Amino acid sequence: MECPLTLNTTRICGIDDVNFAVKISKIGFSNMKPNAVILVNKNEIFDGIAASPLVHFPINAPILFTDGYTLSRETLAEIQRLSPKGYKDIQIIMVGNISRNVTIPLYNLGLRTYHITGHNHYETACRIPGERKEFKNILIMSGEDYSEGMVATFWSAHHGDPILYVKKDSIPPCTLETIKKLHNINVYIVGSTKTISTSVETKLSGINNISQVERINGNTPYDIAVNFAKFKDPETEFGWGRNYKEGHAFGFGTLNNPIAIIAGVILAHMGKHSPLLLVDKNVVPESTAHYLQFVKPLPKAVPRPPFMHGFILGNMSEITYNTQVKIEDLISIEHEMD
Repeated sequence: MECPLTLNTTRICGIDDVNFAVKISKIGFSNMKPNAVILVNKNEIFDGIAASPLVHFPINAPILFTDGYTLSRETLAEIQRLSPKGYKDIQIIMVGNISRNVTIPLYNLGLRTYHITGHNHYETACRIPGERKEFKNILIMSGEDYSEGMVATFWSAHHGDPILYVKKDSIPPCTLETIKKLHNINVYIVGSTKTISTSVETKLSGINNISQVERINGNTPYDIAVNFAKFKDPETEFGWGRNYKEGHAFGFGTLNNPIAIIAGVILAHMGKHSPLLLVDKNVVPESTAHYLQFVKPLPKAVPRPPFMHGFILGNMSEITYNTQVKIEDLISIEHEMD
C-alpha cells in the first residue's frame, strides 16, 4: 500500500480501520506509555465522537477500535505494546456499544476494564461529563448527522470539553438533565440550523445554569471547520484562535472516512496540537484553501521555521495524491520564493 509524503505533509494510511488506529497510536505514543487505552466499536461513529474528550489529560489515551463482539489480534498487540499505566487502576476504557466478549482477552492479560455506555449514543455521550469532571465548556452537535459537528472531536481531545448530542428540533432528556447538573457552563453549538434548529438554541439559552450559548456556524461542513479553527472566545478562552500568520499544523480528513478522524484526534492532543480541516477526496474546498493562504507565514529570503504542516488522514482511495499535493502547495512557502 502506497502512503506518499511531501515536504510539508505526513500521510497516515491503514489497511483497515483497526490498522489505521494502531498506526496513529504508534505515532502518538512512540516513546511513552498512556494512562489508559480507549476502545470504541469501529461501526459506531457517534460513540467514537463522544469518546474524544477522554483522550485528554488526566486519562491521556489513544482511541483504538474493535468490532462489537471480538477484539482483533492487532488491537490486542498494540494494547500490549502500549502497556497502559492505569487511570484510577483502570487500563482499558470501553465506550458505547461493545460486547462483554471483548473483555475476555483483556482480563486474561490482567488488564482492568471500565465500560461507559447507555441505551443509545445520546445516553453514552451523557455519561462522559461525569468522567471528565473538570471543564467549563460543553460542545453541542447533532446526534442525527455528524457532518457539521465532526470538527468538535479535535477540540474535545485537545481541551477535554465533552460533546453532547441533540436532535435538530429537540433536546433529548439525558442531554437536558446532564446540562442542568452543571454549574455556570458555557455551551458552544457546532453546526448550522440545517442540523440544529434555532428553537434548540433558544431552549438552551433559557437554561439558568448556562452562562452563555454561542454557535460556530457555516454554510457547509468545510466552512464550519474553518470557522472553528479561527474561533476564539476571549472571555472563556474556548477555541483554537488560529487566525494569524504562523507555522500552524492541521489535520486533514474527509467526511467519507469519519473513523479516521476519530482515531486522528490524538494529533490534537499531542505533538503539534492540530485543529481539523475538511477536504473532499479530489478537492480542497475553496473556503479551506483561502483560509490556509490567509494563515500561511510570509516567505523570507532564507526560509526558516516555523513552517506549516499537514497530517493527511487516510489512504489515497480516500484522499487522492493530487489533493495532498494541493494541500502541500497551499501550506508551503518554497514555491513562492524567488
